[in-house]
Amino acid sequence: MAKKEAQIDLLLQNTIALQKTLVELATEIKALNKKVNTLVTLFETASSAFKQGKTKGMPSAAGNVPQDLLDKIDTLVEQNRTLAKGLLLLEKTLREKEQPAMATRPSITARPKPKPVRKKPVEEEEEATEEEEYKPQPLPEFSF
Repeated sequence: MAKKEAQIDLLLQNTIALQKTLVELATEIKALNKKVNTLVTLFETASSAFKQGKTKGMPSAAGNVPQDLLDKIDTLVEQNRTLAKGLLLLEKTLREKEQPAMATRPSITARPKPKPVRKKPVEEEEEATEEEEYKPQPLPEFSF
């Protein structure tokens, strides 16, 4: 009887700890929701300001960017194209090398058979379940 009471107490402790974790999680989600709402408001404000700027006939953003910055961006774009071409050629070369190797490799069709699992006799299983006690597992901690 004492064993059952100990298990009940342990379940109660775990339930209380779980409830505390859920309360903390709900609080963190509420704070995150407020931050996301603030971010959405910021985007809406920026969108309306952008629309007002277009209707007033303001010059485009590219007109305000210095020429040296535009030149640097063009250089970066060109370097990006060169890198992309190099990566594509490298991939093509690797695939060509891999295809002949795949042709010479024998195909794997049969899986090895799994080892048979030995079961304990029924008497041993019953004894094992009586001896084993429930051991509490620590609850995961959430930190945001």
